[in-house]
Amino acid sequence: MCSRFYLLPLALIGLLLSACLPESKNPLSLPSTSVVDSRLEGALRAAGQGQKEDAGYWHFHYRGVHAEMGRRPARRPGWKVLTVEPAKDGGLKTHRYEALATRLAGMIISASSIFRTKAGSGRACPYSFARYEVNWRGDLHVWIADDKAFAAAVKAGKLRGQVSHSQFGDEVGSPDTTEHLAAFVAASDPKVLFSSEPMVMRRLARRGAG
Repeated sequence: MCSRFYLLPLALIGLLLSACLPESKNPLSLPSTSVVDSRLEGALRAAGQGQKEDAGYWHFHYRGVHAEMGRRPARRPGWKVLTVEPAKDGGLKTHRYEALATRLAGMIISASSIFRTKAGSGRACPYSFARYEVNWRGDLHVWIADDKAFAAAVKAGKLRGQVSHSQFGDEVGSPDTTEHLAAFVAASDPKVLFSSEPMVMRRLARRGAG
């Protein structure tokens, strides 16, 4: 089953169950046009609220490309993301995501959850979007996509998509093309499209340069 990409402190996920992130069939950039942003490589800690709540951890890495003799390995422009968080039964839960970085109205993540089918192969879910910034010490600040702003764009004909209503608010799904989605985001005010309070994830370690 698909799980939404929140990239948030785990204590806040319960609050966001009362809201619906916009979902898209396509990312904001293709792998060939995405940005390699090595600032995120390594581990980050999504702290819980209060001293009694356990933290969750996110690990970002790029899959390398085989290098010729004497050259450093290149990086593919797409993150592999692994999250680890405490489970209610005392164990651990993990989730896998694939994400692309696009430079539009700031840096934007297009992320898709990966889950296992009965056949054992991975299957990708629709994409969710978030704007992010990285500070001087490597901490990650994230603003999630606003469902009302994307719903308004669909209703106004600025984006192709569907808007449905539930007790939790508007649910937005868009089959629009990557090119059209990117043009819409680039022409929009990022403070409107990504209007949430920033979430902060603390830098723990950075992947070695070797």
